[in-house]
Amino acid sequence: MAENFREADRHRHRPPANAPANWQESFFLGWADLETLSAGSHHISLSPATGTAHVWSWIVVNGERVAREAAHALPLPENDLTNIQLGGLHFVAGESARQLTLQANFEDAQLRLGFEAICDPVILDFNVGDTRLADRHYEVMGYAKGSFTSDKLSTPIRAAAWHDHSWGARDFGTNPSSRWLFAVFGDDLAFSIFSFVTSFGAEQFGWVLDNGRVHRISRANFSSMIANDGATPLSVEIDCWTDDGRGYRLSGDVKATGLTGGEGWFGVDGITEFQCGGRLGQGFFEPAELKGPTPQMRKELGLP
Repeated sequence: MAENFREADRHRHRPPANAPANWQESFFLGWADLETLSAGSHHISLSPATGTAHVWSWIVVNGERVAREAAHALPLPENDLTNIQLGGLHFVAGESARQLTLQANFEDAQLRLGFEAICDPVILDFNVGDTRLADRHYEVMGYAKGSFTSDKLSTPIRAAAWHDHSWGARDFGTNPSSRWLFAVFGDDLAFSIFSFVTSFGAEQFGWVLDNGRVHRISRANFSSMIANDGATPLSVEIDCWTDDGRGYRLSGDVKATGLTGGEGWFGVDGITEFQCGGRLGQGFFEPAELKGPTPQMRKELGLP
């Protein structure tokens, strides 16, 4: 297993006795298949303080959204995350942390996916600067295979995919803007890169899997093009460096999009074709634009 990852991390977590009301646990699988211009985003959130759970889930096929579930006040389930059903989503863990299956049922459609990671889980700290989004977070990348079927179409899925699991106190107000991408080029090369705006400025982090070894991102520059609606990504270029001095340049062209999120946060996932060193990859580019001035900006403008 990856450094600092524990087998207990795979399971459901109970909040400590003194946990704040904004303590949550989330579980997510996102995938992108450029061959069929298909993608999906499947997220569950558990909020013990309110006794409720939430599902954000959508599917795009041939560049068009064909299914969505948005349920924001479901009863809190009792099952462990190794086999949990919430709304139309049913996640089942595999024999190792590299494996996961998903069944997503919609009103007139079904998704069946098997996910297998190309590396062990990577632990990231989401509490950079004064941002507070989780006590603990891990993620993996790899491939998902399966099918989407409805009364109108049947589509095989062979997708790049990204899975994460996190838990702890979340204050989305401490993260007013962000950039995130995942890009899988093959079993030997994949990227997960974040840039968070905090009260102290932008901070970048993440990781690169290169020839079987994980390298931590120390800095990254995102140059993004956003559509007139102020939310939809069109393209992105990224220069990133690792803590051991490796540098990479990626460019991404968004082919289709999916609106994702719920109460407190939303974003638009760009289903993106990436290039790096002549190689093609696929994944998501997800920008969340700044909606108001940061504390630094307010100070410069003379605002309280």
